Amino acid sequence: MAVRKPCRSKGCKTSPRCEHPWWLDVMHKHRRYRMPVDDFALARGATAPVTSKQEAEKVWEPKFIAEIVSGKDPRVPIERETKFERPTTVADLLKLYRTRYVEVEPLKSRAGMLSQLNVLRAQLGTLPATALERPDAIEDFKARYANRAIATTNRYLARLRHVCNWAIGRDLLTKTAFHPRGVRIPAKSERRRERRVSEAEEQRLLEACKLLNEPTRSMAKLTWDDVNEIRARAKAGIEQRDIAAAFKISRPLCSAIVRGHIWNPEVKLTTGDEMRDRIIGALDTGCRRGEMLKIQNKQVEWRHRWIRILKEHSKTEVARVIPFEAGSRLEKLLRRRAFLGPDAYVFGEATTGAYVASLKSAWETLLLLANGIKPTRVGSGKRVSNRKALAQIDLHWHDLRHEALSRLADDGVPVHELQLLAGHSSITTTQRYMNARASSLAESMRQARERRVNRVQHHDEATAQIG
Repeated sequence: MAVRKPCRSKGCKTSPRCEHPWWLDVMHKHRRYRMPVDDFALARGATAPVTSKQEAEKVWEPKFIAEIVSGKDPRVPIERETKFERPTTVADLLKLYRTRYVEVEPLKSRAGMLSQLNVLRAQLGTLPATALERPDAIEDFKARYANRAIATTNRYLARLRHVCNWAIGRDLLTKTAFHPRGVRIPAKSERRRERRVSEAEEQRLLEACKLLNEPTRSMAKLTWDDVNEIRARAKAGIEQRDIAAAFKISRPLCSAIVRGHIWNPEVKLTTGDEMRDRIIGALDTGCRRGEMLKIQNKQVEWRHRWIRILKEHSKTEVARVIPFEAGSRLEKLLRRRAFLGPDAYVFGEATTGAYVASLKSAWETLLLLANGIKPTRVGSGKRVSNRKALAQIDLHWHDLRHEALSRLADDGVPVHELQLLAGHSSITTTQRYMNARASSLAESMRQARERRVNRVQHHDEATAQIG
């Protein structure tokens, strides 16, 4: 027996119902470990003496045995953990939050959190940590960010509120400035995203994908006509040396073009083809970008005609399926990618099926080309520098997900089914994604008026028959 009262051998006649303390008594590797339960428990966080045998057996006995098995002697008084030094500045507190929470917990949005912490450290880092207990410093931060979008400011405030609550739980702060009479986060004031993608704009995006297929190099700007002309001259017997000189390209590059090793649309897909498939996938599945890029061929079930989104790939950690119709453009896309094998990523690299983590540069270039703007790049970076033009276009990749759900809502799909398709944990979130078009609203009102007229007519006919 590991939990018992040794008082019977000392003459106690009411044991084990007496008031004497419970003891832990364990044999391990021919060695006996005995000590009072209270001495063990109070040294390890218990706030009151242990009077129940059930508590001793279920809570403290497993910990007692675990320490013995791990090689420790629980009878030796443990040294209390020395508390880490209380942070003096907000920068110290944010650093502690990062090392003890962000870098330890299994978080999916770690990169976003680190970016937010960098901004908060730059704005508030020099202040004393106790400044977060009062609203003054945080109100000043809100004032400096007044020209930003409300949703952006709210994300920083929400992160700061979590930092304060985390610090209070560890006795680093005594209170928080976020309460009804202090700093409030005006979530209801956030501007709802209502950007829609019309059929004409969708077509322009898909047509612009062909422009991404144009074979370009930093030292040679070639078009498909140039490539075809190079191959035609080589076929006619002209020396590749003369062809390379005529088009001002290197001889190895000319040889690769003639042999079809590069820029051969019949055997190799290029960036434009990849982006076309991804745009169709986003509009026809309604997936998040991260979920869509992680879809593999083995997750496409042809018998049921659906795509499985795994739990570990979902933002809300909810597995779901996305159906597709026979003969649809999504089905043609999936069949075209099936030859790469079961482990290939459907929306990954076109020729190998390798995973692609980001498509931001290609997306920004595509937006500019679809709106007739020539992309420009400054420096060695790959991102385009037409930032003002992109801000005026104001189309985000996530807007394609909004558009997919809005189109289904326009076609009459119930909101609870849209919630299952989108993988939202709350139906309120799904309702925010459904941006009704004016034409759809007008059509719904027209149908409602027709139904009302029909009811009135039937009512009048019924009344006339009775009379």
